[in-house]
Amino acid sequence: MNLLDAIGKTRHFNEDESVFQIGQPATHIFQVITGEVHLYRHSGEGQRVLLFRAYADDYFAEASLNSAIYHCTAVSKTPSSIRFFNADEVRVLLQENSQFAMAWITRLSTELRRQRASVERLNLKAAADRVIHYLLTEGQPMGEVTLTGTLSELSEILGMSRETLYRTLALMQKNGLIERIGNKLRIK
Repeated sequence: MNLLDAIGKTRHFNEDESVFQIGQPATHIFQVITGEVHLYRHSGEGQRVLLFRAYADDYFAEASLNSAIYHCTAVSKTPSSIRFFNADEVRVLLQENSQFAMAWITRLSTELRRQRASVERLNLKAAADRVIHYLLTEGQPMGEVTLTGTLSELSEILGMSRETLYRTLALMQKNGLIERIGNKLRIK
């Protein structure tokens, strides 16, 4: 992915600053260097629907390589440093450099597995099952996660209310299934 460095430019975004808006021409793909970016749409009822949280080293708006417009809105949720790459230049790299194309496919495949695990997790009924699944699929080493956000943000990721998450974590700790040490959450 070093070839991207040669065509990338970096810009700082303030908290709650828009990176792009739904319907704007899709001219770039992006990579978070530091900070956090949320991609979202609004439902028919006007409710904000979170599609993706991008953290350090995550790419976003990759679908813009095959689209004339952005199909969601991206907002910097914390002060963030974001690298952006001209979509036309990335397409040229993909067409002309097979090594780069394979590295790009590998990165997208990893992200696809991560998203599939998220869908699988949201289909689990029990809150405790969702917590265990999250720790097993997202934990490094397996079964341990260092929380970078708040428990409220984790509850959103797990598709449950904050209150349900707080009660579930407390019960799981009481039953010896997990332990919380500072911002670390792990299976015992």
